[in-house]
Amino acid sequence: MEKHSSASLRLPLPEEGQGTGLDLLAEARRARQGAELASARMRSLQSLTLALSGALTPEDVARAVVVEAARTMEAHIGVLYLLDAAGTWLELMHAVRCPPEVEALVRRLPLEANLPVAEAVRTRAPLWLESYERMTERFPPASILTRPAHGNMSLACLPLHARGRTVGALGFTWERSRDFDTEERAFMDMMAQQASMALERARLLSAERRQVERTELLQRATAMLATSLDLGPTLRGVALGLVPTLGDFCIIDVMGPDREVRRTFHASTPECAALLAASRWQPSERPGTQVCALASGRPQFHPQVNAAWVEGTACGPEQLTLLRALAPCSWLSVPLETPEGLLGALTLGHSLSGQHHTPEDLALATELARRASAAVQNAHLFHQTQQALQLRDEFLAIASHELNTPLTALKLQLSRLRRMSSDVDMQERTLSAVQQVDRLGRLVRELLEVANLSEGRLHLAPEPMDLVGVCRDVLERFADEQSRAGTTVYLHASDAVMGRWDHSRVDGMVTHLVSNALKYGQGRPVDVEVRGIPGDLARLVVRDRGIGIPPEQLAHLFQRFGRAVPLRHYGGFGLGLWFSRQVVEAHGGHIHLESAPGQGTTVTVELPRTPESPDDAYP
Repeated sequence: MEKHSSASLRLPLPEEGQGTGLDLLAEARRARQGAELASARMRSLQSLTLALSGALTPEDVARAVVVEAARTMEAHIGVLYLLDAAGTWLELMHAVRCPPEVEALVRRLPLEANLPVAEAVRTRAPLWLESYERMTERFPPASILTRPAHGNMSLACLPLHARGRTVGALGFTWERSRDFDTEERAFMDMMAQQASMALERARLLSAERRQVERTELLQRATAMLATSLDLGPTLRGVALGLVPTLGDFCIIDVMGPDREVRRTFHASTPECAALLAASRWQPSERPGTQVCALASGRPQFHPQVNAAWVEGTACGPEQLTLLRALAPCSWLSVPLETPEGLLGALTLGHSLSGQHHTPEDLALATELARRASAAVQNAHLFHQTQQALQLRDEFLAIASHELNTPLTALKLQLSRLRRMSSDVDMQERTLSAVQQVDRLGRLVRELLEVANLSEGRLHLAPEPMDLVGVCRDVLERFADEQSRAGTTVYLHASDAVMGRWDHSRVDGMVTHLVSNALKYGQGRPVDVEVRGIPGDLARLVVRDRGIGIPPEQLAHLFQRFGRAVPLRHYGGFGLGLWFSRQVVEAHGGHIHLESAPGQGTTVTVELPRTPESPDDAYP
């Protein structure tokens, strides 16, 4: 029995080529750990995919990738760098557990730096460094920045690729030496691929968002430049709209017609605004200085500047002091120019934000400068036109006053000569001369009215008056002219139409309307109708049956010097309807004209009998 029991407890010997039971258990344990690690990595990739789905900016992508990857791989430090637009610098987008003093040193690295992250971007290949000794052999400068606190360390850097180009790198360090097996390298490569795709998506979204923002900015600036000829407030509004999108401060220097340069600015901080308020544009004192495009006439694009650039480019102590205080890290200046010459410059700078201008910023600033140049030129032309109009109106006023004096004396002498002469023929010739003097006097008065209205000097002196009585007086004055033209003017008015109006202005308005009806009526009857209408209004209608006016000519007849007939056939300045409209609107009324070729013209005037502000000047 004992033998049998002993034989039954004997374990079978392993066959040749088979491991022991402990080996099998160890292999099973390793398989289980591998499966758990693979499952953990899969969950990590799923978590990263979920996090990246909500990442809309490169900063969001960098944060999600670095945090998740460092947690999954138990890395001591994780970083993500992106290559700048110029392809010369690596910018740190996010870091995990990087000491602040080290992060401050490596926040911005030149692509040529002898550092692992720069090497991965340059070679476009992953970099695996299993130990601190291995890293110091290849990258001596990195040994100072990443000296391990406890014994050894290892490092991995993976380039990030998008659309066939390297856009940055993902880097991790561990506080121990380690071998990077095939599966681990494949996992980190998958994370880098996910990061690359998310970064490209975020880049496209950011580019689209920036394009929309820039388009809206350009539209707002264009609308502001196109809707106002007041240059100062307009340029201030443009400068306000460009900060902070294109810079932390904006300076617009414009050369006026007097060749003086006036500065408009806006800044993101009160301190910067105070500095610019005390500044002024200065011409370059030495050749080669490239700060403002107004000095060179060419765009100045310096996306990366520092204190050395400031010291080397400032012209004069005032500009040097200003640039030192502004401390720009990026500078852009484009000229405002026209075919006739240089008008000014638009200058933008980044400082506190740490941003840097891109070629897209330069293109947008150039387009803004082109549109601003047109606005500045229009404002200058408008200013010159206003000056010319002022000089013209001053001349008209002086000429009218100067001409009135001899005309009055001449009219008195002709009237006295006519009374003293007994010769009928002489009396008729003298009467004709008096009429010509009267006509010349009316033209002079029209010129004076042009000057007064252009300067806003149409003052009203309302008083109680009868509009029917005014029309009768006017028609009496036109008795001789009616006789010469062979025209009969009929006044239709049953009762007096009373109101408070400026007598001389209303008399002049009626005179102009009747004069036009006689001039263009072709000798046919003219009707003048006056009556009161509901709404406390008085209506005056002057209707002729003459040549009429084509429809396309009606629009500009109420403008100054507006004419619908040739000057050689019909005299006058073309001011009658314009003056009539000013008088009517000054009294709060309105005037309307209807006409057709060969059918005559009807002018309708409606005046409130009691204007709201009778003592005010117009406008």
